[in-house]
Amino acid sequence: MRIIGVDFSGAQDEKKSATWLAQGRLEGSVLNLETCHPIIRADLTDWLRDLDEPAVVGMDFPFSVPVEFAQFCHRQIPEVFPDGGEMTGLWAAADNTEWQEFLGLRDQFVLQHGYLPMRMCDPPTAYSPLQKAPVNMVPMTFRGMLLLNGIFAGQTANSVLVLPLAAPRPGVGPYTTTLLEVMPGVTLRRLNLLPAYNGYKGGRYALENRQAILTALPNLVEQRGLNLAGLPYALTQTCRANDDALDAVVAAITA
Repeated sequence: MRIIGVDFSGAQDEKKSATWLAQGRLEGSVLNLETCHPIIRADLTDWLRDLDEPAVVGMDFPFSVPVEFAQFCHRQIPEVFPDGGEMTGLWAAADNTEWQEFLGLRDQFVLQHGYLPMRMCDPPTAYSPLQKAPVNMVPMTFRGMLLLNGIFAGQTANSVLVLPLAAPRPGVGPYTTTLLEVMPGVTLRRLNLLPAYNGYKGGRYALENRQAILTALPNLVEQRGLNLAGLPYALTQTCRANDDALDAVVAAITA
């Protein structure tokens, strides 16, 4: 089975902040991680649509918005946003909304309600999909939903299952691509690698902290029944040099 991890960039200019894609194969309880490289969102959408083998994809962005915000958007633009907040309807609505319009709806909501709602699935350590600081989640949420609609609304080689939806949307071939929302930071925390190496994204000891995480990962995931079969040298060097690459690899391990 193909295992994929995506560290997603919601940046308008992808030259400044790339999306990273990690790939490997799962055979029994052995995960062979093979490659990790940057990719633009349009190419990622096409690539995921064309997958023609069993695959599980961990994607590091919010798949949806809190229900309170979905209902607010429906009241503001009922002809675009669905009543009830179903995920597939939200993706299609995002695809029919300009970025500045979506951002304006978010700002209106916060101005009127004075708080940032969470989703029922969000752990306590997560940011709201509507949060701007210290991490700007809004463009990731919006452009992530665009990507999902681009996969789910068009023809795909595989059937596409987006958890927690109950059933896959049929594809042309006999296999299924399962898309999971993951949070690499939460995974690292649950592996007891944070806050010990919390400065792995920046700061004086970022390189050393990323190396410490890479060194500890194989043993820690093996304790949970997954064998990382020898991380390739080139992959570990890429992850040591780039925290987004490391997040993509952790997203794949989470998947």
